[in-house]
Amino acid sequence: MRTKILILLSLGALLGFSSCSEEEITPSADNRLVEFPQGNNSYDAEIVQIYQKYGTQMLYRYSDAMFRWQITDQLGYVSRPADEQYVDAAVRFIKNNCFQFYREDSLKAYLPYRIYLARDLGRLFQYSGLDAAGNNVSIRDTIWHTAATNGYANLCFGLACQRLTTLSDDSLRLAKGELNAALLTNAISQGNIRVPTTFTKEEVSNVNWSNYVGSYNTYGLLEYLDAKTFTAAQDFVVFLKYLIAYPKEMFDERYTIKTFDTSGRIARKAKAAKDWMLSEYGIDLEAMAEAAIE
Repeated sequence: MRTKILILLSLGALLGFSSCSEEEITPSADNRLVEFPQGNNSYDAEIVQIYQKYGTQMLYRYSDAMFRWQITDQLGYVSRPADEQYVDAAVRFIKNNCFQFYREDSLKAYLPYRIYLARDLGRLFQYSGLDAAGNNVSIRDTIWHTAATNGYANLCFGLACQRLTTLSDDSLRLAKGELNAALLTNAISQGNIRVPTTFTKEEVSNVNWSNYVGSYNTYGLLEYLDAKTFTAAQDFVVFLKYLIAYPKEMFDERYTIKTFDTSGRIARKAKAAKDWMLSEYGIDLEAMAEAAIE
């Protein structure tokens, strides 16, 4: 009889859990109760091994409410649970393009309690302010096809679907970058990785709102970040994402050329991020970027 672990996530503390072994458990309708493992396929055995080694559950059956739950509000993402035909491929991608880059003790510290495997993951986008033409606009949308993100004590990988087998090389590289960035965001939030002092909130302290949306790069940023809620950690994680996604030559061709990095701040911050991660945590971002996607 296979072992099933029943975990109750209390609203007050995500750490509490009770478990039973060698005993069949009937799943509850309460969406905080999770049957684990969730099946008896070959990939379920792999998922159990990951749990036993790192203390992290991979779930491919879950409610979106579980994924989005946070203490004070809901996560700004929505997801659709995995296409179970592609759970094996998703687990393999995570192991080969994320887990393998970290020491076992570090990975155990960086990982959250759960990794949700989704067939799609969407970011809820809201913007109110000026557009590139200086007009007042209010935009709400869901941007689907995000590869990965992190929530409250969890990660979500949004490619447990047929699309994982058809992505272009460039899209696979970006998925690798987003997945590792989500993991490292969790590590930062837990205090296991610190943000280098090169990254500061002052990057956008003197924003010209009339042109910020279309010219974020001139402020030393790699992608648009809301200047009103901007943090140094956000900026740092975006750099980690692209430095892991693209080998040095590709990164430089896209982001440190003078027409994009007009102030030279992007090149300076990229070097600082690579040096910091290698010297402080033994994480070689360039080697990660150069590694073939498997």
